[in-house]
Amino acid sequence: MEYVELGKTGLQVSQLVFGTLIMGPLQRDITAEVGSVVIRKGLEAGINFLDTAQLYGTYGHISQALQGFENDVIIASKSAVSKYEDMATAVEEAQAKLGRSVEIFLMHAVKNEEDLERRQGAWQCLLNLKKSGVIRAAGLSTHNLDIVDQVSEWPEIDVIHPIYNKLNFGLVNEHKKNPADVLKKTFLKGIGMYAMKPLAGGHLYKDLVSSLRYAFDFPFLHAVAIGMLTEQELMVNLKVYHNEVVSEEELQSARNDKRMYVIGFCTGCGSCLEACEHGAMSMDTQRASIEHSKCILCGYCRKACPHNMIRIV
Repeated sequence: MEYVELGKTGLQVSQLVFGTLIMGPLQRDITAEVGSVVIRKGLEAGINFLDTAQLYGTYGHISQALQGFENDVIIASKSAVSKYEDMATAVEEAQAKLGRSVEIFLMHAVKNEEDLERRQGAWQCLLNLKKSGVIRAAGLSTHNLDIVDQVSEWPEIDVIHPIYNKLNFGLVNEHKKNPADVLKKTFLKGIGMYAMKPLAGGHLYKDLVSSLRYAFDFPFLHAVAIGMLTEQELMVNLKVYHNEVVSEEELQSARNDKRMYVIGFCTGCGSCLEACEHGAMSMDTQRASIEHSKCILCGYCRKACPHNMIRIV
């Protein structure tokens, strides 16, 4: 495993980041006992960078994985709160549930300029926590290229967690700006850059090798976060990272039990219901749901969703 300094943070991180979102209640909702085993396998394979968030519900998975593990581990967490006091509480919650410090803390999923302005209290809290040594680095995650551009001018910004994948899946303003150009410019300013969604929310799972290499080979990222659920997925991702040959049998094993999921922020617009020709989509208490026995993973519902709320996990 190669390790690089994450921008100017002084933190040496693995270029492969273990993303824990899909383990939590927003997606597959596996237990901490099961998930921690897979995370621990990743740590033992050399991954030292774990990505989580207040909303993910995976602090317990990470805490169990770290029990008895003696090597250094870097954890990045996030919170979507806007007020100073709420961000302080979010950091305290992460530390308490993880049973250790959190090196990197980010404002989670900043949507646009108005949202960024609304969160200035939370941002000031992170800066003060960094100054007092509670965290090592502060930053934000976003799907919006305009926000990446804007905050790259902030002298205090340490880390940005943007989207980068072959489909530009989930990106805002990808038609106005070239993602590669924006990320390159930000990277060259010395800001720590680790990307999310290299498999486009799971929709590139049939093109896994080239999709992951597309992200790994982009020279203006320090690391790439991949959501992983099983040991089979972990082993395949590690092989791709190391440029080792992955057999069709290994790929098929990693694909087993893939399902389409509507994530928790669905607005209930109903666009996906019209796109599904197999009767797998329905509306449940103003949120779309999927009958997995009828779903063939065709992806039409995902393409019809205007808010990118559908994933293959």
